[in-house]
Amino acid sequence: MRTLDCGHVALAATSRFCPHLVDVPEDNEVAYHRLLTGHGMEFDLACGECGAAGRLSSPVEVCAGCVDRLIEDGDLLGWRGEPEILERPEPFDPTVSGWSLPPALGEVIDLAAIDDADGSRWLALTADGTIAALDPDGDEITVLATVELVDEPEHQPWGNHPLRRRLHASPCGRFAAVVNDYGRYGRVVDLGRGGVVTLALDGGNYHSNTVPFSLTFAVVDDRPVVVHRTRWNRLDVSDPATGELLTAREIEKTSEQERPPHHLDYFHGRLLCSPGSRTLADDGWIWHPVGEPAVWQLRPWLDGNVWESEDGPTRQRLCYRDYYWDGPLCFVGDDLLAVGGIGDNDETMLPGVRLFDVASGRELTSFAGPAGAWFSDGRRLYSAQHDGLHIWDPLTGHRTGTLPGFTPTCRHRGSGELAAVTDGVLHRWRA
Repeated sequence: MRTLDCGHVALAATSRFCPHLVDVPEDNEVAYHRLLTGHGMEFDLACGECGAAGRLSSPVEVCAGCVDRLIEDGDLLGWRGEPEILERPEPFDPTVSGWSLPPALGEVIDLAAIDDADGSRWLALTADGTIAALDPDGDEITVLATVELVDEPEHQPWGNHPLRRRLHASPCGRFAAVVNDYGRYGRVVDLGRGGVVTLALDGGNYHSNTVPFSLTFAVVDDRPVVVHRTRWNRLDVSDPATGELLTAREIEKTSEQERPPHHLDYFHGRLLCSPGSRTLADDGWIWHPVGEPAVWQLRPWLDGNVWESEDGPTRQRLCYRDYYWDGPLCFVGDDLLAVGGIGDNDETMLPGVRLFDVASGRELTSFAGPAGAWFSDGRRLYSAQHDGLHIWDPLTGHRTGTLPGFTPTCRHRGSGELAAVTDGVLHRWRA
């Protein structure tokens, strides 16, 4: 060991400083940039002036403790440079099939997979509320129902999130939900009975325009259930066949000065269910606002603790990002969750993956590159980006392939296909 430029006798850290960061008193908050070196996610640290120039003119070596202190106490201004994308090309069939839909079907605005079906079957939602089953292998389209779309004339868009119609499907394909993302309302319908509405959804109007409508289907004891928002800070589980509430509970009334037991100061956002219906993930936010993805187990919620989604023992809060939520999110099998964005706030976010163990909430690894919408078969992570599909090894961070020009919107668990409808054509690629 030797005496480093920071004055400490220690091993040199991987990150270096610009000279202006060395003698800053410990009680001073310092603004800094991270300068990516082009070796994986390694970076150097620079003051505002050196960071704006994008280089370290006279880098100095410091200890890991000084690096940790600056990152923990300082104010990140942003990233400079480019991370290294690890490449490990693997062979795959790049064939994307196309199946033209009849013009009479109308404009398809969303697509969902019927995941437990043999072959490849999908549900399509059109602009007039029609839900149709698509069977491209059998060259067949069946209109199942027409859902009355719920308008929200008083809706005020927030940021770049206008109200959007969204289709969800139960894995068996019998039930569907049509909801207003960044809105308040939706409906669950029984497609086996011609689209009878079994559950009218109301997530409340308190900042509902900041998040997609919280809803996902799951399977418990071989029967479907639907998890959905009933208030800004409350989720419930219902039977999609009858609308029966399965998580009845009441918050105790207290004085205005006290927060009642189980109160959750959390705006529920996009919901995901793990492939085996073991774990739920919620990409919501808390005041001021701070994005805070969270996970918890479904079975304890239904069988033992109706407060599991509020403060149950399986609920894990994964990370915090100022003004950042509703980014890429994807389960990798039942045990891992890939969370999009590397950084502490929306202005300093680097596209990439943070991989968490859902049982412990521990972050396992991170790597730059994946953006857009994500999907996974448990072995690979697929990112649908502006230039096409990218294929990744989520454990090592290597990109193993690309498929230019194909940007899927959903994945079929049964067939392993990724698909999208573009200009009246259903495009499919099998991983």
